[in-house]
Amino acid sequence: MTTDPNITPVNLVDEMKTAYLDYSIAVLIGRAIPDLYDGLKPVTRRVLTAMKWLGLRPDGRYMKSARIEGETMGKLHPHSGAYGAMVTASSGWTNNHPLVDGWGNWGSPTDGPAAPRYTEAKITSFAWDALLQDTDTWVTRPNYDGSLQEPVQLNVRLPLLLLNGGEGIGVGYATKIPTHNLRGVATALRALVDDNMILAKNTLAPDFATGCDIVKDEGLVEYLNTGAGSIRMRAICSREKLDYGKRSKRDGLIFTSLPLHINTEQVGEQVKEALEKGKITTVADVRDETDRTGVRLVIVLKAGADVDQAEAELFHHTSLDTKFSARNLAIDGVKPVQLAPHDMLIKWAGWRDSRLLASLKAELEKRRGRHEIVQGLITAITMIDEVIIQIRAAKDRTDAKARLVKMQFSAPQSDAILDMRLAQLTKLDDKQLQAESKEILARIKEILILTSSEKRRRDYIVSEVEQLAERHGNARRSRAIDAPSALSVETVKVGRKSVEVKVIGPKTRFMSLDEEKGIFTQLKGPRGANVTAQDDQKLVVVCDNGMFYKLPPKHSGPVSSEPTRVIVRGNTGKLSDTPLIAVWKTEEGIFANVIPWETLTKTTSKGKRWLPEGAELLSLGSTYTLRMQGRRRDKVIGINTVRTRPVGGKGTKLAKLEEAAV
Repeated sequence: MTTDPNITPVNLVDEMKTAYLDYSIAVLIGRAIPDLYDGLKPVTRRVLTAMKWLGLRPDGRYMKSARIEGETMGKLHPHSGAYGAMVTASSGWTNNHPLVDGWGNWGSPTDGPAAPRYTEAKITSFAWDALLQDTDTWVTRPNYDGSLQEPVQLNVRLPLLLLNGGEGIGVGYATKIPTHNLRGVATALRALVDDNMILAKNTLAPDFATGCDIVKDEGLVEYLNTGAGSIRMRAICSREKLDYGKRSKRDGLIFTSLPLHINTEQVGEQVKEALEKGKITTVADVRDETDRTGVRLVIVLKAGADVDQAEAELFHHTSLDTKFSARNLAIDGVKPVQLAPHDMLIKWAGWRDSRLLASLKAELEKRRGRHEIVQGLITAITMIDEVIIQIRAAKDRTDAKARLVKMQFSAPQSDAILDMRLAQLTKLDDKQLQAESKEILARIKEILILTSSEKRRRDYIVSEVEQLAERHGNARRSRAIDAPSALSVETVKVGRKSVEVKVIGPKTRFMSLDEEKGIFTQLKGPRGANVTAQDDQKLVVVCDNGMFYKLPPKHSGPVSSEPTRVIVRGNTGKLSDTPLIAVWKTEEGIFANVIPWETLTKTTSKGKRWLPEGAELLSLGSTYTLRMQGRRRDKVIGINTVRTRPVGGKGTKLAKLEEAAV
């Protein structure tokens, strides 16, 4: 133990915990997760602040993005990523309301933007109206070098986090907030004020910028109730007769308004891959006809193809039908919280009330100060000659101000009179000043009413959001629809004939097994199949080396890198939840263990050893009987009489290998 007074003993474990916790909180708050109230990450807030300081108004000129990036990084954000934040804020295919108005090549859903030296930008009218007002009452803190004050939060006039959403990954936390419709949010806010929670929830369904449909299912309900859930998105599909060749016509499917983060190039590759693997059999051609008017993906079908089945196959095997894994996680003060959409709206309304109150009090002080000056100017007009005499008789400004104070003018009134030119003072319009005085008094009265009544402030906040929705809002892009699961075709026997029928749910797949080489081959029908399974199930096989493998759907080929004998549960039959019995041999003897199907399917694609090292697998299945060696007589046991043991543990001791009835 050291006795040096300059050295403080520290527990290394405690210090590591504290340091890592501080680091993780700094990452969450300062980089990855958006703020619950103004809806912005720090880098985006700093970009908008720098653009505000540069005077890039919506009705003004554009400025080079490199200049804006330099202003942001030099004064507020000494890190990389400022231009990336500008690109994200300008994106019209991910944001319902872009904050940056870009000029030049700012990218597309498939292509990245040009370098910042080639593009220009300014603030959008939406951001100017809704985010960058009331700058005098921004809560600020020193910037990274202490030379300037930067805003901690912008006094946003509407819940931006719900409108534009956001994504981010921090230390131990991740957020993925979908976008919502501005007019729907205004309706929900009005419903919350009127205590109509049902209406508030129903109007807060996500609204994606791409205009894709959302499916009304349990995932959407879970999201609306908890703020986390899988929201199913579907492209909008229409049908047309398309020219194919010189004289022929083919049925075609036209997909527009793709799901968020999905592009036509990606879907086209998925269709081609599905065709190569035989998952889709109805498509003849894929054409991307996207242009400036919008997204248009054309799928030409084969002659005689079933259009319903083709549409279902495309939705099932491509990202035309996909899920948005939503999680509404945001920073509330100094901690991350997960909230349902209506709870986020409630918290924002409470925060907005506090910021509105601060803005009203600041405005009240300014209005009273201006009213005092106006009254002083009105008084000065009535005694203009004496005012001029006193000013001309003064030695300097200080003496002139003292003379005006003696004439019953206050210090601010005296400064206002002295700051004016003599020509302005003699031409002051008394009527104009009287009108301004009445206007100021009327506004002061309104402010006093608002500051004294919480209910009036709530109504004011809602009406403010409604006005912004009227000015910047739009109709919903994403419809909420009812959509069934994808259709598939299954071959079933009816009497002596095999017929194809359309069924709801996963398609049955058939596999042929070469046990000597350990190779599975995909089959189109049940003829010659050793194993059948549903298309959404994993096939679990066991090699004689004791390794269990879980194969993906549509697997065809060897189970492991080298051919090996594969043991499956029985010869044929569909996979089920039947417990399996494993029998293996070690130097100590023969052992058995029951392996539940749920446990077995937890293996990874790389395989997992369930047997002890050095053990040789003798059998695996649910139909085997085993003869246990006894003192007086042998006992035949089956699947129900073998006790379940921990994986890899020893089971019931059996007879010698040559005596075991397997």
